[in-house]
Amino acid sequence: MNKTTSRGHRLNYIDNLRWICVFLLIPYHAAMSYNIWGEDFYIYFEPSKPIAALVLFCSPWIMPLMFLLAGVSASFSLKKRGYLGFIKERFIKLGIAFILGVLLITPVLSYFADVTHNGYSGNYFEHYKVFFTRITDLSGNDGGFAVAHLWFILVLIIISIEACVIIKIVEIIPVKKREVLGLICFIALTLAAIATFKIRLFGEPVYTYLFLFLLGYYFYSDKNFIEKLKELKWFIVPIFLISAILYVYLVEYTEGFYRFTTVCNYLAFILGVPAIFCLGSLWLDFRNDVTGFFSEISYLYYIIHFPILVFCQYILEKIGMNHTGNFFVTILLAVPITLTFCLMYKRFKRFGCKNN
Repeated sequence: MNKTTSRGHRLNYIDNLRWICVFLLIPYHAAMSYNIWGEDFYIYFEPSKPIAALVLFCSPWIMPLMFLLAGVSASFSLKKRGYLGFIKERFIKLGIAFILGVLLITPVLSYFADVTHNGYSGNYFEHYKVFFTRITDLSGNDGGFAVAHLWFILVLIIISIEACVIIKIVEIIPVKKREVLGLICFIALTLAAIATFKIRLFGEPVYTYLFLFLLGYYFYSDKNFIEKLKELKWFIVPIFLISAILYVYLVEYTEGFYRFTTVCNYLAFILGVPAIFCLGSLWLDFRNDVTGFFSEISYLYYIIHFPILVFCQYILEKIGMNHTGNFFVTILLAVPITLTFCLMYKRFKRFGCKNN
């Protein structure tokens, strides 16, 4: 396996950061079954502070980082495809996956939620009637219609279109003036992302994700910006880690420190995204056979990992696995099973191409 650095316009650390974030989602979502803040989940076992700490540590930055990475990738994709080509690619790649996911993937999550929470006794196919007629919060935690984790794909479609409109308008401004306004725009986008962090659509800070997408497009795709960011690593990385750890501690072990907890949450978000991006640019700018494979399957991995995870949780619960053991064994089972399905799909797709 030969290591290579970034090739041409392809930034290998962007691909590596993306698949690492995606692979984190199995332990992250498994840990949601042990959350201590009373959130419904497809299968819920019992509150566990050590396990829930994983969710609390990752939640301020993991999805914001995904949208920022999407913005960086969009900067290269737009140059390659143009606006119409980019939007067409978004609708084909994301739109078809979203529709198929809602028809085939999220009903599995809704079914297990209905069985475990409401005692549903019908079979899986009979549950489709419930799935398409019980419309509530779109999570599927109550056994109803679910977008579930595919909200990311839906929001990314919307954001991609909005970003194209904004980018096209910005292009009207002469290049020299845009360069002068660069720092002001960076500050404005950053402040906008922070200000909208608590404003929710679909239960998510969608406006924040839009501003992060634009930050990725305009700034985090620029090598000069990344070099300057690296110079700040000894400042942003330690403060991020301290803030994230403090946030976990304050939520789990204290009461009455709401303002301080909020500050730590914001700092973990504000500094977590650039800190992890900075570390990725320093340590993950390579590609080999393994990372190349993980990068290629990360999108499919994201789509199918959730029902596999919940199925493993359900079966282990049925055979009498204790709750703590269920968490670790679920991860040990769900990761290789998900990878196997991805590998089978990849080989089937390659075989189909050869036959055509």
